[in-house]
Amino acid sequence: MVNIRKQMDRERIAGSVIFISLFIVLLSMVCIRFLDVKVENIELVDNSLYTIVTDHGPVNIDNNDILRIERTYAKAAITGTPVEMDRIFTTKGFIYFSTLDPFYKLGHQLINSVDFVGKSVWINIKTSDTTHTEWTQNQLQNANLKLVQAYNYAIGTPSNLIPVVSFIILLQYFALAVGGTALFILIFPLRLDSPAPVQTFLQQDSEIRPDDEKFSALAK
Repeated sequence: MVNIRKQMDRERIAGSVIFISLFIVLLSMVCIRFLDVKVENIELVDNSLYTIVTDHGPVNIDNNDILRIERTYAKAAITGTPVEMDRIFTTKGFIYFSTLDPFYKLGHQLINSVDFVGKSVWINIKTSDTTHTEWTQNQLQNANLKLVQAYNYAIGTPSNLIPVVSFIILLQYFALAVGGTALFILIFPLRLDSPAPVQTFLQQDSEIRPDDEKFSALAK
């Protein structure tokens, strides 16, 4: 009974933690959705100066402001044709667009102004730590990804809302980590119960046996 009660308590606690984590994740997604800044257009001002027109106003970025470029390819659900989705991290936030957006040509031109090869992940080596020359490309990408986490908000976000967006993102990551741990414990429970209850049951069984033997002897 003690083991069953402990198991029930563990399942209830893990289930409650998972439910709370899911609620926090959904709430954070709704908050990020409301705080998201939409890009309306990209305009070329000069050879290396672009203006990102958002619903919160224009933002000027230069080639030197670009920290990281990520290119991914996804297939459209209906046509099945590959769609390129690009994400650019800058010192003023990030911007993402796809081939379906009307301003894709200027966005692609902005990418080509710094990335001449067309890499899937482009890194601004000037802002990265290049002291470790023995680093592999994956280590360099991870180091650069940690560097741009401070700019993990949509470009054009008001300065007073940037700490709020960063806090919501950190809260979402924390909820995912805690909820995943609770789910792991729920699926693969830790066997921390001591064998004391089994020994107690064996002792009780050994104490009952003499009474049973006495009863069988009297019956004979």
